[in-house]
Amino acid sequence: MIINSYIITYIVCSLVSLLLGLTAVVNGIFALIKWDSTKNADDQYRLEKRIYFVITALCLSFFMRIFMVFLWFFALNSMIISIPGAMCLVGVHNVSVPLSYIATAMKLVLPSLYGYWLVLNYLDRQISSQPFLKQKLFFIAPLGILMITEAALDMCFFFSAPPRQVSCCTSLFDIPGKDVVHIMSGSSWIWVTLFYILSLLFISQVIFFFFFQKKSSAHEKKWFGNKYLLIASTGLISLVTGAFIFALQTKISPLFLGLPFHHCIFCLLQEETDALISFLFIFLGLNLASIYFWTISSSRYREVNDILSKHVMMLLKWSIILFVGGLLILSVRLVISIV
Repeated sequence: MIINSYIITYIVCSLVSLLLGLTAVVNGIFALIKWDSTKNADDQYRLEKRIYFVITALCLSFFMRIFMVFLWFFALNSMIISIPGAMCLVGVHNVSVPLSYIATAMKLVLPSLYGYWLVLNYLDRQISSQPFLKQKLFFIAPLGILMITEAALDMCFFFSAPPRQVSCCTSLFDIPGKDVVHIMSGSSWIWVTLFYILSLLFISQVIFFFFFQKKSSAHEKKWFGNKYLLIASTGLISLVTGAFIFALQTKISPLFLGLPFHHCIFCLLQEETDALISFLFIFLGLNLASIYFWTISSSRYREVNDILSKHVMMLLKWSIILFVGGLLILSVRLVISIV
């Protein structure tokens, strides 16, 4: 096991967030089962107090888990010097495959779910009737299971990572071969082209809904609470995310690093600050868009759009600002690298 200040800080934060989360999950499930507005007022009042405790504990826990995404990568980066053969985060991940890659993948997926619950809670508190209360309580159990799974994977990785000799990104991505990893690492413009095409579709979709949100009264039955919109928007955002990662890995990494045969997204984000900033902006923009579409796809949102419209539009506004900003940074650097 490798121990340093980053890893200790991460483990402590993980245990605290897990304790808060488990306490909230247990009380939240109890409140969901017992909630009934027709019952005795005193019983319901005591139950409401428990619900407020659950919400406060979960908010603290989810904020901590989101903050810990950055701490996770700092902790992994701090381990490079202690692992023989590791030159970037690929070497660190190779200490415990596939555990490490699954844990990292969860850091890219779960923050949007935690963020969705936090946004839903914020919107719910803007209306006295709390239209999303049951929905928030319903999501507590699955989010609690995911949080426990994430924490368990993190602990297993940190406590089972010996400082042994590993292979790194060069042997994994750059040695010629015909298997899936090497095919995906080929220097081709296909993924870059696909990413820009999908990005234009995504930007068009966000702009459409930004203006639609302002004059939605005539068409709200068509979109708000629409499950097909949920599936379509999530599918498009997933495709943009996948194409972006493959574009970075296959073509953008060799160009930005000035190494024609080196394909490694971890080396790129570790060495090139502008690539890291564009990645963060694009990733955050996609996550905010996901939260927006998940929110308006709720069956209860249609009833409260007039009150919450300005709040959810802020999600779209920042989504397009961050995504386009990241895309511009990436595009400018791409042109400079080609020229």
